[in-house]
Amino acid sequence: MSDSPAQPSLFAAPEGQYVRVALDTPVRREFSYWAPSDQPIEPGARVRVPFGSRQRVGVVVGIDPHPPVGVDANRVRPITALLDAQPLLTPALLRLARTIADHNFCSWGNALAAMLPATLRRGRARRTITHVELVRESVPPAADLEVLAGRYPKQEKAIAYLERAGGPVELREFLNRSGLSRSPLDTLRKKGWVRFSQIEESGMPFADEVARDQPPQLTDQQRLCVDALCESIERREVEHFLLFGVTGSGKTEVYLHALERCLEQGRGGIVLVPEISLTPQTVARFRARCGEVAVLHSGLTDAERHDQWKAIRTGRVRVVVGARSALFAPVPDLGLIIVDEEHESSFKQESVPRYHARDVALERARLEGAVSILGSATPSLEIWHAAKERRSIRLLELPDRVAGGQLPQVQVVDLRSERPEKGHWLVMSAPLRTALEAALERDEKAILFLNRRGYAPAWHCCDCGAVAHCPSCDVPITYHKWRKRALCHICLNEQDQPKICQACSSVKVQLVGVGTERAEEAVMRQLPQARVVRMDRDTMLRRESYEEALDAFRAGTYNVLLGTQMVAKGLDFPDVTVVGVLNADTALHQPDFRASERCFDLVSQVSGRAGRSDRGGKVVVQTFLPDHPSIRHAAHHDFQSFARDELAERREFQYPPFSAAVRITCEAEQVSAVERLAQHAADALRAVRASQCAILGPAPPPVERVRGRVRRQLLIKASPAEAIAELHPVLHELCQKQGIVVDHW
Repeated sequence: MSDSPAQPSLFAAPEGQYVRVALDTPVRREFSYWAPSDQPIEPGARVRVPFGSRQRVGVVVGIDPHPPVGVDANRVRPITALLDAQPLLTPALLRLARTIADHNFCSWGNALAAMLPATLRRGRARRTITHVELVRESVPPAADLEVLAGRYPKQEKAIAYLERAGGPVELREFLNRSGLSRSPLDTLRKKGWVRFSQIEESGMPFADEVARDQPPQLTDQQRLCVDALCESIERREVEHFLLFGVTGSGKTEVYLHALERCLEQGRGGIVLVPEISLTPQTVARFRARCGEVAVLHSGLTDAERHDQWKAIRTGRVRVVVGARSALFAPVPDLGLIIVDEEHESSFKQESVPRYHARDVALERARLEGAVSILGSATPSLEIWHAAKERRSIRLLELPDRVAGGQLPQVQVVDLRSERPEKGHWLVMSAPLRTALEAALERDEKAILFLNRRGYAPAWHCCDCGAVAHCPSCDVPITYHKWRKRALCHICLNEQDQPKICQACSSVKVQLVGVGTERAEEAVMRQLPQARVVRMDRDTMLRRESYEEALDAFRAGTYNVLLGTQMVAKGLDFPDVTVVGVLNADTALHQPDFRASERCFDLVSQVSGRAGRSDRGGKVVVQTFLPDHPSIRHAAHHDFQSFARDELAERREFQYPPFSAAVRITCEAEQVSAVERLAQHAADALRAVRASQCAILGPAPPPVERVRGRVRRQLLIKASPAEAIAELHPVLHELCQKQGIVVDHW
């Protein structure tokens, strides 16, 4: 195929070769270009090609001796440049990208682009990164900033964010976190209030990370798991494992032994972790045992990602640790893929291509002839069901904590019977406060978890009961006390605190609920001896913030760690003896069939941060729903009973793993336009008459408006899951239309 509708080329094609190029566009097709026959080009190499009136970088996916059928050779345009003497992507990665495109409703070029660092997608590498910071001696006093907020609110917002960051911030990260463009920063620079700097980047993040590392003696249970994994690795056969182990059971030590055996064979490995904040400590442990380790995740600069990627591709580094994107590291002779905390929702990519890293890891292991390990104390129900049914996944279990340690005692507190402080919102129940006081008196530490940032999640009208919403999105606005502003957590627009009700004009409007800001305030007020460090999106503004906060907590500068999901997983502090879940219900009140599962996961995972030494531990779970199955089973550390009950409910309503669920979201600026688009999608799907697929909708989704655009959605449930293949041609056609998103749910 050619990239018409370009104008006819005056280039007369001599004898040569025709390369098929996949470009990062939503169009599900490849484009043919001519190249001289004496120019060695292989699939997997990048080329720069003309596309319409622009130049684009694409990946060669095939070589043909003749032009496409029905296309005049004189109309096929030549490539502009070959960018790689040797292919960057292996045949296995090309096939993996094709599978991702077919399964996740995008183009081959979209999937290939996701595999490459930004510098390689652009065709050039940047060696510096822009930082921005306040010129503190020039910033006007607070009174003048209040005036600035009235006239130029974006400039005031930029100053406030930089003030809170406390140092230079990467420009890219600042723009992402604040929702601002660069324009107000440029204006502030002209005033002399901020400055930009260009910093030369090194290519080895966390190069100084070290850890202890005399390998501990394996328990009998760990030894059985290691033996099974190593036997499979030595056979060099594809095999998938679920390592189901309670928190603190030593899953990481099992990973390390399996990886060491893989390295002894001269093969490489990939280790996926769900949170960037976990990367430094994970890198430290793996580097101490496996030597040099590459790091790949979205928090790295372009230059760092580029250098790491090259070191992996050349075979200089054979172990890769990182978040979701590390899955595509070009590790030669890959022998092992580890997905730690495989149940985590952060492994799902929410932009094109919308893949789940766990599923792609299994497919890559199959293509590469590698072993895969999915590890979790609370496995996803899809994987658990497959392992119990022995559907291509082998179950390994670690039912006990290492060194005979016991899982912490869990106390469930019914918040309906608790009385708040006079004049304050209820944050800590009496049992939690007592437990915290006792721990701090013993010079021990505590972790408090609340999955809501900000000061209060809503404004409530006392007269009519209405809740103040963002004018562009159908979500409540959250009050952030440090900004003295209301913020929409979707579009990031700020507004003044509402003084009157939007529905009835009443002035009786009050803040409702608790966020991490209000929780921090309450802990410091009620427990003067507490030294609190808060970890959420409002405080972790710099790349270094995660590591600095955890290091300070480990060193004893702080004795209470309060935060959102980033404190709920993977942290190992032996002197943490108390964990408090301030409101376990936040995960339950979501319009998602996985809400109960996510609630159980969060409570179980954060509970596992306590009692990791002979001091023991205690967990206090605060809830308004103490009898909910998720909370009841989590309090007893009983995953298997929870899974049994939840799977029975999933089976009754035909949700995964008993079906394939695909969600189609349509959006447009006007209601009439989005309804036409959604009805077109529904008609196209129903015309197929797939008898084993139920097509529900179109209907308004739980959040009907986002960033000023109206949305409608359809849901497809196919049972058995393979039946969804009947609808694939229509789904692939729909995903190329503007305003339509097709995604596995």
